[in-house]
Amino acid sequence: MPKQNILITGSNGGIGFSISQLLAKDNKNLFLVYNKNNDKILELENNYDSVQIIKADISNSTELNSTLTNIINENSIDAFIHSPAYPIQHSNILKLNWETFQQQFNLHVKSFFEISKLIVPQMKSKKYGSIISILTSYVTGKPPNLLADYVVSKYALLGMMKCMATELGPSGIRVNSISPSMVETPLTESLPNKFKEIYKSQVPLEKRIAKPIDVANLVQFLCSKNSNYITGENILVTGGSTMH
Repeated sequence: MPKQNILITGSNGGIGFSISQLLAKDNKNLFLVYNKNNDKILELENNYDSVQIIKADISNSTELNSTLTNIINENSIDAFIHSPAYPIQHSNILKLNWETFQQQFNLHVKSFFEISKLIVPQMKSKKYGSIISILTSYVTGKPPNLLADYVVSKYALLGMMKCMATELGPSGIRVNSISPSMVETPLTESLPNKFKEIYKSQVPLEKRIAKPIDVANLVQFLCSKNSNYITGENILVTGGSTMH
């Protein structure tokens, strides 16, 4: 059986790198897209012949199209994992402007849509494919204060995922999302320790914050044929803190 070709955006981030590392160890052909930092994934490329890193600003349509076209002209993508992120900025919703929302939409939603449009024809020809977006548990229940631009863009991505799952399902393409709660990544390092301790005390499972590998393990499952009858789902990885 040929190795899977997997495209990952946000591959140098905390969650993205954990996914990339796990799938590299699983002997997948990886195309790791990054924008500014590549220190972690560069090491993967040096250690694994099956890993290729590509620099691209995925919020820029022209650059994204050129980059992806080069990739798919030489490779047929089997799975796409979307995990980009900007540094978290806290701001009152009434102090935000639409450009701030648009920036988040371009990164999370527009790029996801544009990449999917490019790779889905290949998946349709094989009648197989897996598309996975990394969201946040903030898309369930009460959202936090001061993160409106981030949360709204993730809700939009959730809607995009469900619409794509409905329309692409007949072609054998599965589209799902993963919504983790707080994860130990560089994005959360700056949070006050007291805040994190209070948060951990409210998590039923082991009273801890999620680790990137907790998300990566689920991604690995969704990329495999073991998940062939799962689509249109937003799977929560929250240690039981968002039970329904």
